[in-house]
Amino acid sequence: MMTFENYIADFMDMVGEDPKMGPKHVSLMLAILYFFYRQGCVNPVQVFSAQLRGQAKIRSERIYYYCMKDLKEWGYIKLNPSFKSGIPSDITIRHIGSKG
Repeated sequence: MMTFENYIADFMDMVGEDPKMGPKHVSLMLAILYFFYRQGCVNPVQVFSAQLRGQAKIRSERIYYYCMKDLKEWGYIKLNPSFKSGIPSDITIRHIGSKG
């Protein structure tokens, strides 16, 4: 079972090696990891986009969705959006590193 520290360490190891990863992607992923931690390190994380944008300091919805799409396509997360007001989306953090 991955610990929170493993997720953070593995993600930060990969950030330096992934030329596609920009500061907004890093900020958004760290916000996802923050809510993962606050919810007891249980997948999936249940969170609203407004909460993630606030935590990641991403003001633009367009930039938020662009970065979220990238994180999903690059294999960092699995996203199950709710598309319904009052119901949070499910975000599963994938095992992204080689450590146990």
